[in-house]
Amino acid sequence: MENVEVQRDQEAQQIRSAWKRELFLLFEDPSSSPSAFVINVFVTFMIILSAVLTTIETIPSLRKGNSQMWFGFETGIVAVFTLEFILRFLGHTDTWQQAWNYGKSAITIIDALAIFPYYVELILHRDTSYEFRFTILRIFRLLRVFSAFKYSSLLQLSIEVMIVAVKRSSDALLAFLLFVALTVTLFSTLMYFAERGTWDEERQAFLTANGEYSTFSSIPAAAYYSIVTLTTTGFGDMVPTTFVGKLISFPMMIAGILLIALPSIIVGRNFTQVWE
Repeated sequence: MENVEVQRDQEAQQIRSAWKRELFLLFEDPSSSPSAFVINVFVTFMIILSAVLTTIETIPSLRKGNSQMWFGFETGIVAVFTLEFILRFLGHTDTWQQAWNYGKSAITIIDALAIFPYYVELILHRDTSYEFRFTILRIFRLLRVFSAFKYSSLLQLSIEVMIVAVKRSSDALLAFLLFVALTVTLFSTLMYFAERGTWDEERQAFLTANGEYSTFSSIPAAAYYSIVTLTTTGFGDMVPTTFVGKLISFPMMIAGILLIALPSIIVGRNFTQVWE
C-alpha cells in the first residue's frame, strides 16, 4: 500500500503545472481531499449504474417501445464519462511523454472504447450495438477506481501471489493436461465404438437402432461428449443410447469429478505457500 501511495505522490510531484497536479490528485487519490473522495465514489456509482442499465436494456420486454428512454440514460452516462475522460487526460498531460504513456495504457484504451460506440451511433444515426459491443467494458473501469483506494494493495498482492502460484504449478499442470488428453482419447474411442451404430451404405452415415443419424459418428464427435461429461457440464445434446455406452459414461462421470478437483488442489497448495 505504501509503495502505491509513494508512486502516486512521485507522479504528482513530477507535474509542474499546479492546476494539473490538483486535477491529477482529484481523480487519482481519493484521500487527497473530500472533493476527490466524493468524485471517486460518484464515478464508481456511475460505472456500476452503466453496467446495470446495459444489462437490463437487453431484456426485450423492457427495450420494446422505450428506445428514447434508454438513449437518454446512455446520453447522460456518456456525458459524465466523457467529461471525466477529458479531465483525467488533462491531469496526465504535463509533458508529451506523460501524455503518450497515459494514452497507450490499457485502462485508458478501455475508457475510450467505453464511450466510442455512442458517438459513432450519434454520427451514423442508427443502432450500432451489433458492430460495437464495448459498452459492457465500462465495468472494467472499476479497476481504475479500485486502484485509487487504500485496499488496492491487497488486490494487487493477491494477483501477484496467484501469478507466482500458477508459475510454480506449471509442471504439475502440464502433467495434468497430458493425463486429461489421454483420458479424453481413451473414453472418446470407447464411446465411438459403443455408440456409433451401424453403417448405412445408402445414406453414407452411421445410424442408431432407431434409424436416426448417430451423434457419435467419429472419434472427434465422441471427444466432444467426453469433454462435456468430464467437465461435469452436461449440455444434453449428445447422450448414449446403448447399454455399453451408458456403462462407459459412469466411470467417465466419476473421473470428471476427480479431474475438476486436481487443478484446484495443485494451484491452491502453492497459493497458500506463496501467501504465507
